[in-house]
Amino acid sequence: MEILTKISGEKLKNLAKSVRRRLPAAYAAVLLTIMFVTPSAAQDFNGVTTFLQAIVEAITGPIGVSISALAVIAVGFSFMTGRMDWTFAVSTVMGIAIVFGGASFVQGLTAR
Repeated sequence: MEILTKISGEKLKNLAKSVRRRLPAAYAAVLLTIMFVTPSAAQDFNGVTTFLQAIVEAITGPIGVSISALAVIAVGFSFMTGRMDWTFAVSTVMGIAIVFGGASFVQGLTAR
């Protein structure tokens, strides 16, 4: 803001004229850049795809199996102590089925 307060009115008018004169060239440069960008470079999602695939493999792999085993053990302990809630048991089994069947279900829906 200090710079603008030090510029006199006449210099500010000249600056505005200069900007207005160069603006069409700037627009043309931006337009040409957009027109000639290669689509393959703009649509490269290999990093995102690799990251998401790693998440799916971690959930459905050994980590997911271990977590599922712990959930089934928790249901077993609650059954053993007589405090089992059937809603908890059914939701645990359904959750495990969805986690491990989800990837193959979605893969079956997609056309390749």
